[in-house]
Amino acid sequence: MKYVSYLLIMVMLIGVASLFVLKRPDGRTWLSLDDILGKAQTQAQQILDESKQQLDKAVDIVNSSDQPTPQQKPSKIYKWQDTQGNWHYSDRPNARGQSEEMTLDPSKITIMAAENTDILRQLKEQQDAGRIPKDLPANMSPTDIKKLVQDAQNIEKLMQERSKKLEEL
Repeated sequence: MKYVSYLLIMVMLIGVASLFVLKRPDGRTWLSLDDILGKAQTQAQQILDESKQQLDKAVDIVNSSDQPTPQQKPSKIYKWQDTQGNWHYSDRPNARGQSEEMTLDPSKITIMAAENTDILRQLKEQQDAGRIPKDLPANMSPTDIKKLVQDAQNIEKLMQERSKKLEEL
């Protein structure tokens, strides 16, 4: 089987090599390195030209977005702190107290996509339904977690000792 596969590979190599030697009716070979390299250079040049055009478009878009447009004029927002110390931001001043007026420069604002918080809502629903305890390890302090790990290791040792005693009996 090994020799048959070697033979088939050799036949394929001879077939491909013969394309570089055998000539067409017009006198040129069926395959030449110049043809292969010429096509590769042509395709590479086309890709390079397309990428330059795309890069120029992107640079134009970025440069045009640097100048503020009528939609990007600085806008005013208001911030205030409530009695619990939480900060609030709004497009209208606080009706019940003092608000600090702030001006936002749109060119200095980074916009990012919001994260999907469905899993948090589902977790809260499961906790409210009693299917998940409310004191998850995420809500525990590092010392509580360390104690929990030590307790688990102690239980594992105890179980191993008990299984050894049962095997002896």
